[in-house]
Amino acid sequence: MDNSDSSPAITFPNVPDDFCPTGNWQNVFQAFIDEVLSNGTILVPGLGDVTPAEINQINETLADQQNQIDALEENVGPLVTVRYGNVAIGTNDTASIGITFSSEMPTANYHVSLTPIYSTGAPTTTPLYSVITGTKTVSGFSIRVDNNIAMITSLDWMAIHTEQP
Repeated sequence: MDNSDSSPAITFPNVPDDFCPTGNWQNVFQAFIDEVLSNGTILVPGLGDVTPAEINQINETLADQQNQIDALEENVGPLVTVRYGNVAIGTNDTASIGITFSSEMPTANYHVSLTPIYSTGAPTTTPLYSVITGTKTVSGFSIRVDNNIAMITSLDWMAIHTEQP
């Protein structure tokens, strides 16, 4: 109810000094609800200033904005497709490591990012990672790790495909 010019608040009366209901916990709690909580007041300044017509206008505006968002998603489609994961690697040189996506990329024209995961510390040297096949497919790519050090136990990989609208 709109009955105050102060900040919003929820107020309840003090529990009376003679409040001493009897019975089990359910009876005591129900007595507390009936005598104290049901006499609470919610103060919401300005609540009565919003008319039903204004509420309808707000709802129409929100629905219109949602329709515009939906239309953009239908007409433009996804602009960015991302696949990511982690692959374990051994020390020194590795054979080809095949990465397979959980679902295909729109095309094989995507970028790959590799991040080494260190088991301990931060090394002073970094191994060389390379995409070895020279071709990527919509379903994955292959990498090779040369000169890996023991502190690097896995790679986080991310493949990002972007399209122009």
